[in-house]
Amino acid sequence: MKRLFGLIGLLYLLTLTAVFYFKSPVLIGFALFAAFALIAAAVIMKIRRKRYMFKTLLISGVTIGFAVSAIFLYQNYYIDSIVNNYSDKEICVEGYVCEEITFNNNYAEYLIQTERINGNSVHTKIKFTGYSENDIKEFDRVTLNVKAFAEKSDRNISHRILLRAYEKSPGDITAGGESKPSLYKYAIMARKDMRKALGRLMTKDSASLSSAILLGDKNSLPDSVLNSFRKTGTSFLIVVSGLHLSVALALVSSVIKKFTKRRIPLCIGSIIVVICFAAVTGFNYSVIRAAIAVIIYQAGRIIFRNSDPLNSLGFAALAITIFNPCAVGDLGLLMSFSATMGIILWADKIGGFLTRKTYSNKIKNKKLKAAVMFFINLISVSISAGLWVLPIDVIAFGRITPLVVIISIITEPIAAIILALSLFCSLSYLFPVVPVLTQLVGYADDLLCRLLININQGFADLPISSVKAESELVYFWLGLTALLVIIGYIIKAKRDFVIASINISFALMLIFVPISYLTADTSSKITVYQSGNGVCLEVKKEGNISLLSAGGNSRYADTVYEEISSGNYEVDNIIIPDANYYLDILPYISEEFEVNNLLTNAESYEDVRLISEKNPYLIEENTIQTVKLNTDDEVTVICKNSKVYQYITTEGSSVIFVPRGGKVSDLPEEYKSADYAVLDSLGKDYIELNCANIIYTGNSSSYYNEKIENLESACESLTVLRNNKIEIK
Repeated sequence: MKRLFGLIGLLYLLTLTAVFYFKSPVLIGFALFAAFALIAAAVIMKIRRKRYMFKTLLISGVTIGFAVSAIFLYQNYYIDSIVNNYSDKEICVEGYVCEEITFNNNYAEYLIQTERINGNSVHTKIKFTGYSENDIKEFDRVTLNVKAFAEKSDRNISHRILLRAYEKSPGDITAGGESKPSLYKYAIMARKDMRKALGRLMTKDSASLSSAILLGDKNSLPDSVLNSFRKTGTSFLIVVSGLHLSVALALVSSVIKKFTKRRIPLCIGSIIVVICFAAVTGFNYSVIRAAIAVIIYQAGRIIFRNSDPLNSLGFAALAITIFNPCAVGDLGLLMSFSATMGIILWADKIGGFLTRKTYSNKIKNKKLKAAVMFFINLISVSISAGLWVLPIDVIAFGRITPLVVIISIITEPIAAIILALSLFCSLSYLFPVVPVLTQLVGYADDLLCRLLININQGFADLPISSVKAESELVYFWLGLTALLVIIGYIIKAKRDFVIASINISFALMLIFVPISYLTADTSSKITVYQSGNGVCLEVKKEGNISLLSAGGNSRYADTVYEEISSGNYEVDNIIIPDANYYLDILPYISEEFEVNNLLTNAESYEDVRLISEKNPYLIEENTIQTVKLNTDDEVTVICKNSKVYQYITTEGSSVIFVPRGGKVSDLPEEYKSADYAVLDSLGKDYIELNCANIIYTGNSSSYYNEKIENLESACESLTVLRNNKIEIK
């Protein structure tokens, strides 16, 4: 079988992805049934002496079965055992800082590789957020005495970060013993020096973008710049991947060729460069995938063997996921593999079609022909990668970026030049030979960074740069495109079918996306989530979250977080009514979203400040104030007896939210007659409400049956949420 690793690796990756994200027993059962069915079909093919089909079916069945078993065992016997034993408990951790410490305005984040927890040998990672100054450095051995919480972010879990903790007092983290020996420490030092060099040569925003493109460091990027890349679908430019690795490798290879052109030294030098670049950029999965492919290719050159791109891709998938099945939780990994698949399978066919239609192969001037072929290759790569990544954008983020191919054609060459100039600047600044040349290149790099920021921002401001994939038409287009791909492989389609499929898909996208945009519901929506010991209430308009009353305990926080995160990157206002019941979800929101305003009362102020970089606005006791949300929306915040009540008015309805422990009798009369009331508990005075519709999110056990019956008789409509959500328009 010519593409054995391609079949096994990519099928293994696909199965892991389906099981990890959908987490459905039905899906697991279906996958196991498919595995047994394929093995049974293989036996039949063996009897019929169809050797090729026998091997293909048998390998496919065994791969699917092994993938399901691997992720099930990894989840239940590694992840769950650590989470169940140590989350929501006071623990003592012994380990060492295993990654670069990141600093923000008022906190620092440490990623700690554990060696022992409570005296037991446990190997996992814990993310610790500290607020006190100390002398701890990378790879120092440390001891933590903290309360740990289960990590909820799929991306962090994919990197074996299963716990997180926050500093409550300066003694929570202490250094002890000698530093852990590690070569990776030198890569971190190099990364810091390169970032510092860029910062000295360019303006702040340009240096941040340059560092993001070269090193994948997005932490210092302004939120506005980061959001513009997300909205235009060009985030891949600031995620180190094969594009970045190929540019860096080409530059370094050109230098090596000045000294020798012998094959073996060139191959070995390329492998060393790839490993060093992967280390300096933090061993992200996307760059590991590209590095493995390059190493396989260079090793093949040494032994006079040509590597197959799909086999290399499949081998990379196995190398990354075989010991960590949950690596698929990193969407960057999936997007990298999907884009690479698109380039391998479609780019040549699209390039050949464009070359034939433009008669580029008949250009006699070599320089002109090379320039034209460069742009044809760029266009074909952008189209193939963009179309293969679009399904992940739609499914994972609930959005579609219809202009991504056009924007990529414009921005990719600029980003590639920025990468080359940034690499030259950082290295020449650290090893100065001609300082004036370094300054000039840095100036050019600065100008290009500003240009790229302005181009992205300009496209991001267009109404259709990012469209919510809420319309059935978008999913119809996605399904039809997938069907065309499947048919193409069944009939072993040639170039014409691929081109026709792309034209059909692109035409449907141009038709459906504007229709979806024009027919989209632009009214404000209020969503109430039952989230355990607390409630999460969201006001959203046209994809932007205007208000979020962040609540819910750790058991439900991840479910609510996944719901509110779909396709949104900005929260205008977060209100914390009470730290005891409404704080667990805040770390996940503040980590992933741009939060403009945080509001809380005096009792919650210190707790909120500890776990968010955004200093909260203090709502004073016995005050009533109004916050404008959208054009026609506002929230009146009422602080009474250390509870924060919210009266929300949209163009369609009004809602009064009474938090847990709140008293209806504390509310002014004009707020007791809203269209809807959201209650998180049933006090003695709930009957004072004069609302037609009441949503109750609190305890609904038999003890509360009588109260719930009385509540039902007092209003026109009562909804009791049980681990669910309800939407109010």
